[in-house]
Amino acid sequence: MMKLTNVAQFNNLKDYVSYKLEQFKNRDKTYEVLFEYMFSEKDNVFAELTNGYKISKITYGECKQKIQELSSVFCDTIKAEKGSKIAIAMDNSVEWIQTFWALLMAGYNPVFFNLRLPTEVLEKVIATHQIKAIVSDKNSYSVDTYFIKDLIEQKSENKNNEEWGQEVIFMSSGTTGEVKLCSYTAENFYYQICDSLTIVENCPQIGEHYNGELKNLVLLPLYHVFGFIAVYLWFTFFSRTLVFLKDLKPQTLLNTIKKHKVTHIFAVPLVWDKIYKEAIKKIKARGNKTYAKFLKGLKLANGSKLGRALTKNAFKEVRENLFGDSIKFLISGGSAISKETIEFFNGIGYHMANGYGMTEIGITSVEISNNHKVRNLRSIGHPFSQTEYSINEKGELLVRGKTRASKIITSDKTLITDFSAWFNTCDLAEQLNGGYYLKGRVDDLIVCQNGENLNPEILEQNFLIKGVNSVCMFMAKEPTLLVSIEPSFSAEKIKQIQKDILTILKNKRLADEIKKVDITCDSLTLGGDFKISRKKVAKRYIDGNFDIIDVVNAEKEVQKMLTSLQERVIKCFAEVLEKPMQEIGVNQDFFADLGGSSLDYFSLLEQIKQEFNVEISQEEKLSCVEDFCKIIKR
Repeated sequence: MMKLTNVAQFNNLKDYVSYKLEQFKNRDKTYEVLFEYMFSEKDNVFAELTNGYKISKITYGECKQKIQELSSVFCDTIKAEKGSKIAIAMDNSVEWIQTFWALLMAGYNPVFFNLRLPTEVLEKVIATHQIKAIVSDKNSYSVDTYFIKDLIEQKSENKNNEEWGQEVIFMSSGTTGEVKLCSYTAENFYYQICDSLTIVENCPQIGEHYNGELKNLVLLPLYHVFGFIAVYLWFTFFSRTLVFLKDLKPQTLLNTIKKHKVTHIFAVPLVWDKIYKEAIKKIKARGNKTYAKFLKGLKLANGSKLGRALTKNAFKEVRENLFGDSIKFLISGGSAISKETIEFFNGIGYHMANGYGMTEIGITSVEISNNHKVRNLRSIGHPFSQTEYSINEKGELLVRGKTRASKIITSDKTLITDFSAWFNTCDLAEQLNGGYYLKGRVDDLIVCQNGENLNPEILEQNFLIKGVNSVCMFMAKEPTLLVSIEPSFSAEKIKQIQKDILTILKNKRLADEIKKVDITCDSLTLGGDFKISRKKVAKRYIDGNFDIIDVVNAEKEVQKMLTSLQERVIKCFAEVLEKPMQEIGVNQDFFADLGGSSLDYFSLLEQIKQEFNVEISQEEKLSCVEDFCKIIKR
């Protein structure tokens, strides 16, 4: 293994982090001191970005200097009194991190806006929690809004404020019906970093580098507790490198990982499940024989250590088509991951682990076993060194420790944390062989007429059959199963999916409990949701916001989908050709009638790929909207 040269005087990451934490232990647990340790290795590469064909690099020293300059600008510009809550409403960027530290340095308490929430919800938070100003990258709000693009290049002669901010505030996702603010002190984050050392000590794989470098992809939003603590806080305390994405397009993601030789990716199950499904789709497209051979190899790889060793080279092409071989560690967290997904990634030769945390408690565990068979069981591992777990008589997971938020603020009260008391996560869990396993949420349980409790999270896995994207079981007027399917242009296929679902209900003896089954092509998630929210889905369903397919009249439904498909293809044509949609007919020739060039055509193929996830060969002789619709249907 290549010797690391960017861990001060040490030979490995574990000794380096241990030394820093030992020094930090004897210092005040303030954000000013934390900042000093976060930027202690000024020559290490803090961030990488793709700039055209080149890779731009920013050192810790350069980032620190920019933070200090920006802090002075904030002192000049922001009119709110020191100690006020100032929100950050920005997407992931180096400027986000610089803004976060500069606000603290200027004496303010940053609030991380959850940009997945509707504007009206954010405005309610502003009013309810006395947020005095906002630093934004695009949107304006009802209080003083400062745009980072205007501030970042400004200069100030003022000295920085001597009093630092005292708290950093996360917003909950609002899936429980109310947005809560969770406040963390620097001491809370100190203990979170202590917990990260537990992983490095017990799971050497997480500290592995590629060509002497460890690069963590900034995929999760930094305003989310998972993204901020696991992606940013831990790894920049280690003085490692963050890799930023230009956008979230699938091809950008894959290209960035390979170009920058990313080693670590943390994401939510929704992302991993999507990548898994796309990979399987491509393998199936190579024929039944190839697919059967792949499944046989995957079973062998997940069966034993020897099987894994024998198949690692065989899966080299699969890995190359995904992320390449620089990847050292993958983590899934935020909700339950499917058995098939985790077995796929561990089986093809990557190291994927499952973790656990919440906005109120931070990140509290991850499965640190190096045995892929253990990881495939989807345990969330043991609690970290600064955290304890317990399970009460109702089967609910309880958590306590100093890594928790110091206070939780709702619209009508502020709860100061008693760190010796247990926090009820309302997640159902069980402990087996030392590991902890999640079984769903208490408030998701469906009580049937016979008094039996149904656990949707466990039961839903049975319905993820061919043609089904996702399912959600919830209580409307009665227990309901909503099935989201891939857009289908075959009435027979839609009817078959419904038949298969009803058969599963009968075989699982659920037909008497779940009598309402509806099918839709609509997504069960909204915008950039991390996971399916049962409460949101139920509300959308009750409000009539899903386009439910009438299976009895499936032929008419298919015709509606075909019309929708034509409109989406016409939109692709219009964007490439820069023409109004109404000027493009379904049978007009791209070249002769619409004036498209060969270069436009290549752009169209890429646009179709992005919109429909369909790879169309340049050899295909397609000339009009109808031609593209036919091949997409096929």
